This record gives sequence, structure tokens and C-alpha cells, in this order.
Amino acid sequence: MIFKKRFQGDDVAITIYKGAVELNLPIALVPLWGEYPNVEGSLRLGIRDTTLLLLFKMRSPQLLRMVDRHNGPVYRDSCVEAFLKHAEREEYLNFEFSASGKILAAKGRSREQRTFFDPDLIDTIPRKIEILENTNRQSRYALSAELDLKAFGLVEEGEEVKLLGNFNACGDGHKVPYYLAANPIGTVKPDFHAPNFFVPLIIAER
Repeated sequence: MIFKKRFQGDDVAITIYKGAVELNLPIALVPLWGEYPNVEGSLRLGIRDTTLLLLFKMRSPQLLRMVDRHNGPVYRDSCVEAFLKHAEREEYLNFEFSASGKILAAKGRSREQRTFFDPDLIDTIPRKIEILENTNRQSRYALSAELDLKAFGLVEEGEEVKLLGNFNACGDGHKVPYYLAANPIGTVKPDFHAPNFFVPLIIAER
């Protein structure tokens, strides 16, 4: 496999190969805290220097794109997310992408202790949304984004990329809310702000 999860001790690690995201195989986003009929998601990852490349593909009964500003309630829309943490620091970052193209980006040590990034910085994140299908029965879309790890303080100049993280999808505002993730989260209620369940992101050559 080009893109995979692998076991590292008792933990699962996600391997990210250098180069174009399209060359890497997808990983499924699995349903957590319930079953969600007709909801599926996958993610491809790549890395170019210190820029993390994301390509999500989602299918669900609805497509919600209501949020019209950065740092708005994007989790209520059709939303995909990257939660990232420097391996040697306590704070983590969350990047949450609405299918509208708007992004919530923040950092902190917990859900309650978070600082939002400036919308002007958020707007520099390259992203693209492609609506593949949108009917009254089903929607499908692809969302790609490029996260400059240096710009958001996850990597220092000349430093090796050392990250933990998880990747998610949600739709709190859908008729049937859903929650998916690349790695399982062992909380009783839906909560992506769970750094104890982040896994190592291993950077590798092809």
C-alpha cells in the first residue's frame, strides 16, 4: 500500500508519503458513536516539504454549505477536519473545513481553551471544493486543502516534522448528524477534541 495505517507498539500510526496526494491510496473514515446510513468518507494524505496535503471525499444524504465566514460554526455544515499536534507540545490545532469553503482554525490545550487564528491567515490556506453530485437523495463532494505547517507554528525552521493527529468528518446540522474519523476515539459522547486518541503521523519516502 502507498498510504496506510500501521501498528507501532500498541498504537496505530498513519504513514504519509512525500509527494502528490493523488498518488497515495485513501484511508476510510469510520463511523463513531453510531451508525449513519448512506454516509461514507475517505481521505488521502501527502506532504510537500512542510506543507500537508489533504484530499477528502464524502458521500451523505445532504449537502450543507451555510457558513459564510471563517471561524463560524462550520461543524454544522458538511464538514471535514484535521486535528494536528506537535509531538513535543501540549497544545493542538484544529482545522475544520465547511463544504462552503469557509474554515475554522484554532489552537489550545483543550476544547475550552482555544484561540482562533486570524481570518486573514486562514484565507491563505489553498482549498478547493468540487461538488460531484447533489440531489434530494444523495450528495458527493471532494475537498482538497494545503496546510502550511510552518505558518501555523507546527514546524519550526529547519525542524523535522513530528506530528500526532486525527482526521474527521461531521455534520451536526444534518437531519441525521454523523461523526466519522480516521482513528477511533474512546469518548462516551461525540468529541473530536481528544488528543489522547491522536496517533503518530509518520513521514516517509516512497
